[in-house]
Amino acid sequence: MRLSILALLALLSSASAFAPAHISTSHRSQSALPAAKNDNNNQFGNQIEDAKNAFVGTVTAATILMGTLAPLPSDAANAAATVAPAAPVATATITTPAVKKAEPAAAPAPLAAEKAAVASAKAAFTASQKPIADAKSAYNTASTTAASSKKATETAVKKAADLKKSLITANDKLAEAKRKQYKSNNENLINVLSKTVESTKVQLSEAEKAVTFSKNAEVKALKDLNVKKSALESAEKSGENAKKAVTSAEDKLAVATKKLQEANAKAAEKAKKEKQKAEKAAKELKKKEQKAKQKAEKAAKEQKKKEQKAKKIAAERKAKEEKELKKQQKKQKEIDAAKRVAERKAAEVKAQKLREAENTLKALEMKKKNAVMSEKSSAAMIKSADAEITIATKKLADLKK
Repeated sequence: MRLSILALLALLSSASAFAPAHISTSHRSQSALPAAKNDNNNQFGNQIEDAKNAFVGTVTAATILMGTLAPLPSDAANAAATVAPAAPVATATITTPAVKKAEPAAAPAPLAAEKAAVASAKAAFTASQKPIADAKSAYNTASTTAASSKKATETAVKKAADLKKSLITANDKLAEAKRKQYKSNNENLINVLSKTVESTKVQLSEAEKAVTFSKNAEVKALKDLNVKKSALESAEKSGENAKKAVTSAEDKLAVATKKLQEANAKAAEKAKKEKQKAEKAAKELKKKEQKAKQKAEKAAKEQKKKEQKAKKIAAERKAKEEKELKKQQKKQKEIDAAKRVAERKAAEVKAQKLREAENTLKALEMKKKNAVMSEKSSAAMIKSADAEITIATKKLADLKK
């Protein structure tokens, strides 16, 4: 009986007699990198493991206490004259199942399904971004095409209107020349004006064909723009739905996390009460056996040395990891500085090109203005100037993007 009590005291006085996994948990938390994300992920697992360790310790202590109440072989021999022979067998039968029940079942990974749902929703959201980008690119291309078609139509319409005015002017001059023909000999002038009228009619016919072609192209471009716009709206709607799914999954994870925290708190409270009961029983036994207390204190000191050694090793590893992290951060800063220099140079080059494009456009517009004002300028020269202005405008727009 005395030996059993001594063994119980030695086990209860050790900080890690019934929970050897607790040292591993502490060591892991000390050696982990100071990353907030990993700390949050491990927090709930550590709480569950601590609760399990406390429960195992309590059940084991209760089992040993039950064993100490059973009579030893010498006690059974002394009581053989008055106690039935089956009594020691019954005690052994009760003790053995209690030890088996103390083994905790392996718990499933907490929040695994909720975290998997969040990861899946985020993956779906990420996958939805590429179609949006593609649809935006296609819409921008169609928008540029539609704008160009509209400008071409306006140019063609303006040209046709100018030719109509020229034709009316030429007809009026021809009619005036024919009316004055009997007064003066202006046959050459009439021939010249007749050729001018015919030539202007041909040019007007070609210009009207160009107007029809430009309008058809503009209608086609607008239809394509509407199709691309619908595709973009559909892709953006899918992206919004994927984002909502991410929010929903994260909300469910938050709710499940809160429930897990509450369950962990209840388990910790229950384990604390059971631990307090076991400690109370241990204190009562310590009062009777001072020698067992000394032995337990010695075991605690040895365990403390082990923990200090483990802390030292963890601290050294952490210092080494922090040193490496600082080195990586310094290298990243150098990379970021080089990147900023490159971006600044690129911005300067783009600004220079933009100024050059603006100057070119202004020069072309001035050239066109002079050509329009000049009587020597032909319609072809004005058309050429318009084409150059269109190209310069497009180039300037591309640079401004």
